[in-house]
Amino acid sequence: MDSAAGTNMHSTLDSCCSAHFAWNYDVCMGKLDETCVRAFWYPDWEGENIKCKRDGNEPLYMTDNPTMYMFNQKKDCCAEHYSWNLAECMGTAASTSAGKYYPDWLGDNMCKNDGAAPTYMTLNPTMWLHDTLSDCCTKNYGWKMKACMGASAPASSGLYYPDWSGDNEGCLADGNEPQYMVSNPSMWMFDTLTACCEKFYPFNLLACTGASPSAGTNKFYMDWIGANKCVQDCVGAAPCGGLADSWDVKYDTKIECCDEMMAWDPKTCKA
Repeated sequence: MDSAAGTNMHSTLDSCCSAHFAWNYDVCMGKLDETCVRAFWYPDWEGENIKCKRDGNEPLYMTDNPTMYMFNQKKDCCAEHYSWNLAECMGTAASTSAGKYYPDWLGDNMCKNDGAAPTYMTLNPTMWLHDTLSDCCTKNYGWKMKACMGASAPASSGLYYPDWSGDNEGCLADGNEPQYMVSNPSMWMFDTLTACCEKFYPFNLLACTGASPSAGTNKFYMDWIGANKCVQDCVGAAPCGGLADSWDVKYDTKIECCDEMMAWDPKTCKA
């Protein structure tokens, strides 16, 4: 040993391990936990397949080819086999996103800061992770900003809006308008029922405004199924032809109706 003192003698354990046991550095340094001392890191392809393990249960084909599958250090195994999931493989995903807000696309679809951001977000923090809730909501949920920010639902505005998603074919003022309408009230919300109905349901104005249909409009429409000519939108004797449907085009006079709807035989239509 004396003749090779310069080669074999080291002032620190780290220097000795690095020089002579680099292939098994953690064992030499005493860094291994209570796991079997012969264990090496290997890709857990037969398990969750998201990180490396070191439990001594690697498949035989890996132990037969250790230079390809077995690693002394976790970081080397993760870099080789789980570069796409490096943060989670190394156990740093949570700490990387801790305290940061991210869009929870697959969960509540809101911004969260629970440290559980997906790996692809932690690997690209400038794109996905945000210091404040406001920044996260603005970038990812601008279309429902109030809900994302956790703002309490406001009292009913009392304004009328078109009930596209409900069974009602008309306007409501129940305070349940969608967020996109709240965000653009000048387009979607109205002070009066009539204004809302005229904007969005002109084809079914009576039903939308809740007007009684029993009297009709007294305008004229083309009755293709019955009289096969223009009749009046009212109930009773001719020229009334019954109440028009919401889709019927209505005219102020019978002449206008016939000229438009039965121009090829206006005489029969006007009779």
